[in-house]
Amino acid sequence: MRTVKFKAGDTILTEGEEGDTAFLVVDGSVEVTVGEGNKTRVLGVLASGEVFGEMSLLDPGPRSATVKAVVDTECVTTTFDEFNDSIQNDPQRAALFMKTLVRRLRQMNEKMAQMDPHKRGLRERFHEWQKQMQPNEDDPAAMMYWYMMY
Repeated sequence: MRTVKFKAGDTILTEGEEGDTAFLVVDGSVEVTVGEGNKTRVLGVLASGEVFGEMSLLDPGPRSATVKAVVDTECVTTTFDEFNDSIQNDPQRAALFMKTLVRRLRQMNEKMAQMDPHKRGLRERFHEWQKQMQPNEDDPAAMMYWYMMY
C-alpha cells in the first residue's frame, strides 16, 4: 500500500480504462461520474473513510466510472496482488471490502426499483431484444431457452 495525493480537479480514474487498484480516501473528497460529455451523470461524492475502485481487487478490468478529486485529496491505494496477498493474513480486511461491494449493489438495486420501468434503458432494450428473437418452433431446446428468458 502507498499514499497518493491529488489536487482538486485531478482525474484519478477514467471510465473504461484498465485498472487493478482500489483507493481509500484518507482526506478530501472525490466525485464519481459515468458517461461522457452532456451524458455525464454524477453518481455521488465520496469522503474520508470511503473506498472506490474496489471491484478491481476482485476482478481487475475496465473501470466502471470516472473519479475526480473535488478538493485536494489524499488516498491510500492497494493493488489486486497486494490485496490477494493480504487477505491470506487478514481475512477481516477482505470482509470489509466485500461489505462495501454488497452495500453499493444494494444501493443500485434500490435506485433501479424506484425508477419507472420504461425509463430503465437496459431493461427496455432487453425486452426489445426478446421480442425480436423469434423462437424456432422446430427446435425444442431453443423454444425452452426463449421461454426461460422471457
